[in-house]
Amino acid sequence: MNNTFFVIEDHSLTNLGIREILQDKTDFTCAGFAMDESDAFEKLTELDMKGALPKVLVLDLFLGKDSGIDVLREVNRHFPSIGVVVYSMYSNPGIVSVVLASGAKGFVSKAGSDMELVEAIKAVASGGTYIQKSLVEPLHMFKNIFLSLTKSEQSVLAKVIERKNIQQISEELSIPAHSVESYLLRIFGKTGCKNVDALIERFG
Repeated sequence: MNNTFFVIEDHSLTNLGIREILQDKTDFTCAGFAMDESDAFEKLTELDMKGALPKVLVLDLFLGKDSGIDVLREVNRHFPSIGVVVYSMYSNPGIVSVVLASGAKGFVSKAGSDMELVEAIKAVASGGTYIQKSLVEPLHMFKNIFLSLTKSEQSVLAKVIERKNIQQISEELSIPAHSVESYLLRIFGKTGCKNVDALIERFG
């Protein structure tokens, strides 16, 4: 079995801590690590050329100027054999939902125990999925709210949760900025949130 992992985390001490936890508490070995998107893809490409891609990738969501969700999507596109476990301090149900919809196989909060991360790595390496137990019920509640929105409203809310601004949402969804604003007003009405900041505080 390919018991290797790769870590993408922009804080050097946290990056080191993750590697030490996994090597100390599992039989996995570290295939490499990176602290930003470009370094990660350069190293993963080198590993791919050697036929040595990791089984699991541990990914932080916010990597300075880089979006962990964008990195997740690119990993899935270029290296689909890698199972991604997101390990983040942000664990509101909306962000968990967006991450899973973007292709992550696991999600663990940094506020959780080390063993949650260990269990997630083992589950994903075995071809399964893992969501931290305390996040499951809030995720179901969010999905009920999410499904009450129209498809366009869902798309806009997902981008808000990704911390995208109105102009970025307009460009990524190929709709006018005023349409984004209209959808946001409808989302505010349906969720009881007064503004974008409130949406992010509640869901993101």
